[in-house]
Amino acid sequence: MKLRVLFLVGLGVLGVSACQQGGAPASSAQPTQAIPANAAASAAEPKDAGAKLKFKDGDDRERFSLKPKDDGAKLVDGEDKEVARYKWKGGELKVSGPDETVLAYVTGGPDTFQVKDAARSALRYTLTREGSGWVLTDDQGMLLYTVASEGGGASVKGASGAEAIHVKVRDGKLSLRDPSGKTVLATKQPVSPEAAACLGFDSLDLPLRMALLFRLQTPAGAASP
Repeated sequence: MKLRVLFLVGLGVLGVSACQQGGAPASSAQPTQAIPANAAASAAEPKDAGAKLKFKDGDDRERFSLKPKDDGAKLVDGEDKEVARYKWKGGELKVSGPDETVLAYVTGGPDTFQVKDAARSALRYTLTREGSGWVLTDDQGMLLYTVASEGGGASVKGASGAEAIHVKVRDGKLSLRDPSGKTVLATKQPVSPEAAACLGFDSLDLPLRMALLFRLQTPAGAASP
């Protein structure tokens, strides 16, 4: 009798053990969800790094904007179409077109900036601090423009000494005005008058003018290594 009871108990233990093994999940590890390819690509793209610097004309139409990025900035027109790209390269600012074609490099600082060609082999322009203002010269050292601080704003004069653009700040708005007093460009975003004065260098293409503005506006320590 005792042998029979022991035999039945043994069968019961085996049955419970089998049920537990059969009912347990094959693995307690949670399945890993795949990251979509487009999400991974998006994570690798430069992020916005602050508010964009937007300029409008005298008729309140948006002309262009500078959009800061983690590695530099992007220049777009009034239709949000890309015009130029600015990227830090070891303290130098690379200026490229929308198709990644290198247009120039802005090197130096904080008191002298040089605009060099795409190969960095030829000098195109030099912007040098002079007193409280700046002087822009060409590759031969010939004077092109001077920038002088004036009443909280700035005055941009050509080689002849005649004023080309006046930068005025009033009630939180910065405006660039021609000799007749007409507003050419204006912005309500924070920008220093001497940096904005670079937009008055009409003999330079817009991507280069904005590159100098961006370089003067950006502290030297903010340049990515």
